[in-house]
Amino acid sequence: MVQFPSRASLTAPFQSREAFVEFITVPGHVDKDGVTIGDPRWSNKDLAPTPPEQRTWTWYNLPLYWGFTVFGPTGWNVAASLINVGLTWRQAFISCIIGSLIAGLVVMAMARPGVQYHIGYPVIARSVMGMYGSYFFIFIRAVVCIVWYGIQSYYGANLLAVCFRCIFGSSWTVFKNTLPTSAHVAGPILLCFFLVWLMELPFMFVHPTKIHYLFTIKGFIMPVATFALFGWCMANGAGIASIDLASAAASKVNQPLGWSIMTGINVIMGTLSPMLINQPDLARYCKKTRDAGWVQGAAVFVSKVLVYFLGLAATASIQGAWGKAYWNIWDLLSAILDHHWNAGARTAVFLVSLSFLFSAMAVNFGANSIPFGADMTGLFPRYLSIRRGQVLCAVLGIAVVPWELIASAASFLSFLGSYNIFMAPLCAIILVDYAFARNGNIHVPSLYDGTKGGLYWFKGGVNWIGVFAWLAGISMGLPGLVAQYQPQAVSAAGKNMYTFGWILTFVTAAVLYFIGIKVFPPKVYPDGFDMPTSWEYLAKNGREGFFDGERDGEVIHSPVLRDSEEGYSEKDASKTQVSKAES
Repeated sequence: MVQFPSRASLTAPFQSREAFVEFITVPGHVDKDGVTIGDPRWSNKDLAPTPPEQRTWTWYNLPLYWGFTVFGPTGWNVAASLINVGLTWRQAFISCIIGSLIAGLVVMAMARPGVQYHIGYPVIARSVMGMYGSYFFIFIRAVVCIVWYGIQSYYGANLLAVCFRCIFGSSWTVFKNTLPTSAHVAGPILLCFFLVWLMELPFMFVHPTKIHYLFTIKGFIMPVATFALFGWCMANGAGIASIDLASAAASKVNQPLGWSIMTGINVIMGTLSPMLINQPDLARYCKKTRDAGWVQGAAVFVSKVLVYFLGLAATASIQGAWGKAYWNIWDLLSAILDHHWNAGARTAVFLVSLSFLFSAMAVNFGANSIPFGADMTGLFPRYLSIRRGQVLCAVLGIAVVPWELIASAASFLSFLGSYNIFMAPLCAIILVDYAFARNGNIHVPSLYDGTKGGLYWFKGGVNWIGVFAWLAGISMGLPGLVAQYQPQAVSAAGKNMYTFGWILTFVTAAVLYFIGIKVFPPKVYPDGFDMPTSWEYLAKNGREGFFDGERDGEVIHSPVLRDSEEGYSEKDASKTQVSKAES
């Protein structure tokens, strides 16, 4: 007979509230003597600076991740977005080059604080917006991660459906749909969605220090699949000569050329904007500074321009032969099966669909679940780690019901597309703060010190200058955002400001924050520290944000010294450390 555990045995570990709290609490970064980095309210093992043994990303991991992130459904489909704003393919190509160049530069700049001090975005946000002010900016990124996790999984479901059609043929196409039209999703696609979700779930338990292997594999698979699909479309379609067909929509849109090109740049930045702010969460795991340097910026630029051209040319070639433009990658693959239903085509389409499905899943991990997990460690460091946050993201990704968002809330998707106007000012403030306010110096122990009067406490725990600059930045794009819902309520000037979106909001926030820090310069170091403020002084010579005497290896041994009448120097700290050792 099977013996079931008794109720007493099941509840024994949690006989008291304290025991239960201890069970769900995330372990802190503790040394052999039990000394923790900061208060558990501000720190845990994933929020602490990445120790050397976990810096597993090397010079090719970030370039492969960022460069080949565009080798997927979103990157392939971006050409449709550009053509639909009223550009010919040549004009759209100019937009793509300019937008990709800007994105490559911002990627490198956003990586700098993460790779130098080995901390992620939630911790960096404290140095910019204050210990409490950072909460809001962590929260807004977390919300978008949840929504896009669900939507990206839904994209994967459409690709899995193509795979099943290749395998099962007519048995799949006649799969009975028992759901009503009001469900906004067919039964087979819903089945595929949950299968994709289940395939993604095991990866939620993989720590970012190990997930880079997946991005490396993706970096080699996706270019092969993309070029293979491009080559087939060129050989079986009308060829490159039909590329001007893609410009037919341009003649139907009455918009000045300059504003159309700016719209194109905004679209390009929109496809990468959510990932730009995520950069520190990945760069923190790099071994050396150059591992997050110019190579990854070049990879973003080259791959973005390349995939844009491949997607546009392939779609135009098929349009010239079949008379219809299939901008969605799964629609194009389904059309290939419709015109070439044979064993060879089914095998090839299956492999391409599977590759793009793998790409969609990898993008979901790097752009959504890992950043969300990092955000949760910033919001609830005592109870949530990156792994726990990733699992929570997967669960909430279902709760947003992505097929409803796509099918019945076009205005909501327009809002998601306007993510630029919220994230571009934040990027600007982070970069200006790092480069001009602090000259590249971040005092890491103070990032875990939430006491009043700490270095990053500012006023009431909030950097109000940063908040003001951010609000001023997004205000430049708000009229255009309103126009997405009520076009008649906004003038042409307001709509053009939205068209200028990413650049306008970025520059506005950057300029105002720069003026603010010149009028009210923030402290670079805590009170009592008399140190040089040269460029990245705290990052050089193995300091990594610490002064001598504040750590042994990767552990902080003492709180920040303040209010010293005589000042404090690294020489003094060394003497203190030696005297402690002698005693």
